[in-house]
Amino acid sequence: MSIKNTALAGFIVALVLVSGCDHKGARVEPGPGHNHGVDPDRSFRIYIYGDPTQPGQCLVDWPQATLWKNKHHTAKWVSDDGAAYTVDFTLGNGSPFSQTTFLVPANGEVSSGQLAATSSGYYAYGVKDANHTCKPSSDPGVYVK
Repeated sequence: MSIKNTALAGFIVALVLVSGCDHKGARVEPGPGHNHGVDPDRSFRIYIYGDPTQPGQCLVDWPQATLWKNKHHTAKWVSDDGAAYTVDFTLGNGSPFSQTTFLVPANGEVSSGQLAATSSGYYAYGVKDANHTCKPSSDPGVYVK
């Protein structure tokens, strides 16, 4: 096989490998000045994971979010470390959604669904892991406008 044919074969293999890459998870957020905060039908992905420095504690990467009813915003809680969690609005002051608790499966995610028509203001929630409450309701929450 000539050097030219070898190079061509290598190029074709590289092209096939690159075209087969999965880019579904890659999301591109717009830059400044696009009013992304009030984009219609926006879903806020809130990742939950165990605190690697404090066993028994967990963290959410989006402690507070502002959701707009008239823009049909939702939240989606995601298990970021493979553990199962419960997002619990009964630990706070009620839920802005039709449900008060959301079971986040291990290696999975769960959507909040639409905001309740009567919701307004701040709603605190807690997060529980399989053993106990690992994020008190004094920390994370959502604002509803």
